[in-house]
Amino acid sequence: MGHYESFFITSAGASAAILGLLVVAVSVVNADDANPTTRELRTVLAGSAFVALVDIFLVSIVALTGGSVVFGLSSLGMATVGLLATRGLIPRAKRAGNFARSSQTRTLNIAFASLSVVAYSVQLGLAIALLANTHSAGLQQALVLVIVVLYCSALGRAWVVTGITRRGYGLEIGAEQPVSVLPVEHDQPL
Repeated sequence: MGHYESFFITSAGASAAILGLLVVAVSVVNADDANPTTRELRTVLAGSAFVALVDIFLVSIVALTGGSVVFGLSSLGMATVGLLATRGLIPRAKRAGNFARSSQTRTLNIAFASLSVVAYSVQLGLAIALLANTHSAGLQQALVLVIVVLYCSALGRAWVVTGITRRGYGLEIGAEQPVSVLPVEHDQPL
């Protein structure tokens, strides 16, 4: 586990920083929007990003305190928390309209939910396998790669939540058309 020490130190710091930025971003973008449906859509996505980042943070911090058994136990615990949280967030996302056929981000929302279930299930299975075979470098590496997948998932959700798409880089949550990057001047000839 010693050769992953730098990764875990960096991962713990990065996930803590992103967690803080996510909390601020959700506060700012929800303050800009009075639509309760859009706010709930963002809150559910932010909640799932938050769970992934907390998983990364706690597994990284705890893994620094010991060897592969500690890494396996922390991964096992956080995978369980992740699956339980996802189980609670999916019905809320459905009620918020994240999976509605009319939602422009339906496919993305289904992908995020599916990725959560798969990532936490894989983390759980790998953690159990690592606890059964504590000397397996391959299982340790696979669990580290799960952390990378969780980062990708959390950053993707944070991208949508922060409203970057709403501010001109793609589809806004609930929008019917892509948002233009440049303002359109209707009175000006092209």
